[in-house]
Amino acid sequence: MATPEGWAQGGSGSVCLAFDQLRDVIESQEELIHQLRNVMVLQDENFVSKEEFQAVEKQLVEEKAAHAKTKVLLAKEEEKLQFALGEIEVLSKQLEKEKLAFEKALSTVKSRALQESSKKDQLITKCNGRREARVPSQVNIHGLFPNCPMPVSRAGFHPNFCPRLRIQANPSGPHLRKCLQGPGRPRK
Repeated sequence: MATPEGWAQGGSGSVCLAFDQLRDVIESQEELIHQLRNVMVLQDENFVSKEEFQAVEKQLVEEKAAHAKTKVLLAKEEEKLQFALGEIEVLSKQLEKEKLAFEKALSTVKSRALQESSKKDQLITKCNGRREARVPSQVNIHGLFPNCPMPVSRAGFHPNFCPRLRIQANPSGPHLRKCLQGPGRPRK
């Protein structure tokens, strides 16, 4: 800072001292003004107008209301989800029980089928054995071979001839009588 006119540098001590103090005060005030300007610039950069603040505040209130609605919807959907999960669990258990029952029934049916098949095979084998035992006599009896004559029994009757027993009543009492019945004519 420059020395004002009329003041000598080497003048009285109190004037110089006052001048030096005044100069220090002015320098400190200029420094303070410079700092305040920097603060104002920063505040201007970070400053929000009242209208902007009110708009943002209104938007915040709306977002809070929307958030509350979403929270209620979420709670409802979560309740539905829990109910659906409970139903799924119940249905899964029921399905598992039905699956076990089906497997048990299937096993029973398979074992019965196996038993029936085994019985059928035994009966077929038994029937085949009897047929094989009768085949030679049936061939001879029915004359399935065209070059073979029909055999005649020892009694001289036709092979389909079948003797039967009859009970006849006589004056002397009932007794058995052997009746002969030929093919094609049944007797009473």
